[in-house]
Amino acid sequence: MFAIVGTLPINGMGIKAGRATFKGGVLDIGDLGVSPSLGTSVMVASACITCEALKIEPPHFITAGDIGDGKRSRELYDYVAANLTTIDVTVLAMHYVMPDIHGMRNILNCLGKRRERMTLIADAGAMYAAKAAGLAQEIDIFTPDAAEMAYLADPKATHPAYVEHLLFEIDASEVVTLISKAYESGNTPKTLLVKGPVDYIVEEGQVVQTIDEPSISAMEAIGGTGDSLTGILSALIHGGYEKVDACIKAARINRIAGKLAQPNPATSISDIIVKIPDALKEARLCV
Repeated sequence: MFAIVGTLPINGMGIKAGRATFKGGVLDIGDLGVSPSLGTSVMVASACITCEALKIEPPHFITAGDIGDGKRSRELYDYVAANLTTIDVTVLAMHYVMPDIHGMRNILNCLGKRRERMTLIADAGAMYAAKAAGLAQEIDIFTPDAAEMAYLADPKATHPAYVEHLLFEIDASEVVTLISKAYESGNTPKTLLVKGPVDYIVEEGQVVQTIDEPSISAMEAIGGTGDSLTGILSALIHGGYEKVDACIKAARINRIAGKLAQPNPATSISDIIVKIPDALKEARLCV
């Protein structure tokens, strides 16, 4: 099973879990339908449409509504720890949840030896929690942007808001410097996909590939393009692609989808997501 965990900004919504589908611009899970705009919803919709194009099983989505107080995020951590340990999950991608050190430790502890048969991917709040808990090396892939690399590179910071001032002064173009600092401090997994104007694929501290084409400057102003990239990546790994190869292909596919959408200031992330099947065809990953 391919599972995605993350909250949605819906006040008062409790735990919902089930197969996710994306049709007609709407992401459905059970009786819940949302239009992807940012964050987890974009990641899941992108994973759904990628899985459909590759003719593989769609993700099982586990979510709850959290508008910032962290209550539902804590319930989500507990639910995952209690339930995913009894399900045959091969890919677990965790996205927007309020960072909770205890919650992340509990999930990994409950997975136990089953962890060895899984691929764990962490982005956003889940990535912050894994780093703050000292468990970054227990995850398989982080997908930070250049700014989040400063957080990973600061050995003392427990949240991006507390990054050492000096690291904030490092220009985003110095991503390789941040990557080196993060690996030196032990705050990264084996594999990184660093998202930005240039995407960096990193294995054990070494940049093995950079992806900067197609270069679509308008995409930088469209919220959610990093989330769509993580969704594509997760689905490709679910489809059997090796981790580094999946990172390279996902970065290219996300950029091709942006090119095909011919973005302008009015373009939404949904306009890009629906181009993923065509991008997969252009990348020769499906017919």
